[in-house]
Amino acid sequence: MGSSSELMLEDARKIQEGLWRMAQLVQDAAETLDTRIEDEDLNGMAETVEAREALERLQDLNLEVSEELDAYQDRHGK
Repeated sequence: MGSSSELMLEDARKIQEGLWRMAQLVQDAAETLDTRIEDEDLNGMAETVEAREALERLQDLNLEVSEELDAYQDRHGK
C-alpha cells in the first residue's frame, strides 16, 4: 500500500473512532436514563444535568469529527 493509501486509511480510522465514541456516548447516556427510569430514581434536575452534559460532550465530539472530515476531504479530494 502506498503512503497516500496509508494516510487515507489512517484518516478514515480517526473518523471512524470518533463516530464510535459518539455512538458509545449516546448509548451510555440512554442506558443511564433507562436504569433510573426502571429504578424509579428520578428527580428531574439530575436527569437534566446528565442529559445536558452528554449533549455537550456529543457536540464537542461532533465538532472534532467534523474537523477530521473536513481535513480528510481537503487531503483526499471531495
